[in-house]
Amino acid sequence: MAIVKVTIMQKWLSLMALLLLLFLYSCNLWTLPVNKGYLLTKSPDKTSMRVVKHVMGETMVPAHPQRVAVLVPALVEPTFALGVKPIAAPKDAVDNLQQLVGKLKGIEDIGFESPNLEKLLRIKPDLILGLSSHQDIYNLLSHIAPTVLGTFDPDAPWKGFLAFTADALGKTDLAQQLMANYYARLAQLRASMSQSRLTTVVSVVELRSDGLILPEAASFEGEVFRDAGIKRPPNQLLSFETSIRLRLGGRYAFLPISEELLHEVDGDILFLVKDWPAASPNLNSIQQHLLVSPLWHKLKVVQRSKVYGVGSYWRGMGPISANRIIDDLVQYLTKSIKQTTTQ
Repeated sequence: MAIVKVTIMQKWLSLMALLLLLFLYSCNLWTLPVNKGYLLTKSPDKTSMRVVKHVMGETMVPAHPQRVAVLVPALVEPTFALGVKPIAAPKDAVDNLQQLVGKLKGIEDIGFESPNLEKLLRIKPDLILGLSSHQDIYNLLSHIAPTVLGTFDPDAPWKGFLAFTADALGKTDLAQQLMANYYARLAQLRASMSQSRLTTVVSVVELRSDGLILPEAASFEGEVFRDAGIKRPPNQLLSFETSIRLRLGGRYAFLPISEELLHEVDGDILFLVKDWPAASPNLNSIQQHLLVSPLWHKLKVVQRSKVYGVGSYWRGMGPISANRIIDDLVQYLTKSIKQTTTQ
């Protein structure tokens, strides 16, 4: 009974603290400019703090943050890749990351579109990472912990997120090392493919619970392919700007395709990206339906047995996923090209 009373009291204290934040914010009683840091009871030790510039101005953050809360999925993998395991993040993003790095314990689920402010108060982060979509609640977030917000870079989304996260965490040197390794591996891949890279058409299609999806040039895997200099079918080369213009028509970096248009996914090589099983419980039945379809077996790439199944990390958003894609390209692409040249 005593334990129950303590738990109830803790919940009431958290709720009251959140209500106090909301009240002070609505009354505009904060005296510290929110773009300069967060509410402090004493002056910070400047040797342990640093200033980060972001979309909301300048924020003083810990030089070496240890308790980082991440508000959006796109920043979860970059944070972990830079050597910091978040203490809070959207559950789906953590589940996806676990497919790459193994079980992750001790990460609180704070939701996605509307982060749980009460939970953030309770876990006491020393840094909060978000995007410009959180501007409306930036004042509240800033009074829980130092908060920095990034923006979306249409030309290089995942690289922009990595650079932003590295700046906020004070790990720019490590981010540069990760990118140097990424480009070095791509250079090795291009060298191994030789002239075949310029003529081999590599198609990618994602198998999801809502059907088949063609990832466009603005997608994550599309960006890796572009960096690798790999040739893709024309219908998979929509730019970010074109995708934006067609967004109302349901085409935003990913183009849904009906079974009747399966011939559009043909190529010399085809990578079939399978969705994360928990996100698509009926994925196996969808895959079986596809594999027995007469239209599927009419594809030249299927007839030549050049279809390779890969994991949902092809839809990632960071250097860990990018390197896993390179692993697949090294394993399957170079192997397939060598088989073709020896035939």
